[in-house]
Amino acid sequence: MKVSIVVPVYNVQDYVLRCLESLKKQTYKEIEIVIVDDGSTDKSGKICDEFAKKEKRAKVFHKKNGGLSDARNYGISKSSGELIAFVDSDDYVGEGFIDEMVDVMENDGSDIVVCGYDKSLPEGGVVNGPEAVYNCLIRQDNVDIVAWNKLYKKLLFTDNRITFPKGEKHEDLLTTHKIMSKAQKVSYLDKALYFYEDREGSITNAETVEDKLRMRERAAKEAINYYVDNGDLCDMARVSLMLAKYAYIDAAIRGDIGLEYYEKNLHWLRQNIERYKDNKYLTKKLKIYNTLNLSGGRVIYKMFRRFITR
Repeated sequence: MKVSIVVPVYNVQDYVLRCLESLKKQTYKEIEIVIVDDGSTDKSGKICDEFAKKEKRAKVFHKKNGGLSDARNYGISKSSGELIAFVDSDDYVGEGFIDEMVDVMENDGSDIVVCGYDKSLPEGGVVNGPEAVYNCLIRQDNVDIVAWNKLYKKLLFTDNRITFPKGEKHEDLLTTHKIMSKAQKVSYLDKALYFYEDREGSITNAETVEDKLRMRERAAKEAINYYVDNGDLCDMARVSLMLAKYAYIDAAIRGDIGLEYYEKNLHWLRQNIERYKDNKYLTKKLKIYNTLNLSGGRVIYKMFRRFITR
């Protein structure tokens, strides 16, 4: 099976060649490297062109800047493989990144394969789509949420008209769970094959705590609307919203944001707790937290959260 590796590029002249060279070294040979230069103003585009002159499996597209989501969507539209993977241009991958995930996909008959990155590893095994959505919305480990440590059947995107939302900074948070929900099987490979560059000046590092909290809350609300006709998945999304509210509360306790967020989100818990009484995805931990915060044990909760998050 042919694998299209989509690489969005924007002003990463110090990193992009390392990324592309790691793709060139893949032990799986039936690949195409789809490089999308998203309007770079440094030497990134030229570096990509020079690489493609020497690597026949690479093709470069230069486009007006539209952001990471737009570049990924463009790359999907220009890809010809049955399988697709995303690699950010400031990151790099191990030589077996594609080979090992294709092997797992073929052996398991899965639609998506998830590998580890750096030292972050998933538990190996196979789950169905709803279980993978649970991992995204409730377990919320980055291994599950991010788009770039995965191999997908391309039809998951094209047949279901799933695209990354243009102009958004946390497109993975808004998108990955949707793709997971369309899969019959998702395999987890407990091996680190992707290597993430925590780069100063990256989108993630440029955001404030409040920005990240607002996006987490918004992602949960959008998931509720997306799964409104699917009871189980909608209940998972509702729990993800409660988790987002507790993220506000904990950030206020730590002093990362103002105390007004503590009271505002505690008020939300009081107003909405009844809606969760029959939700089977409400974790034991959340039930304990709700009991403490809504029945006079707030001081204990504050002390506990300060201790474990400091």
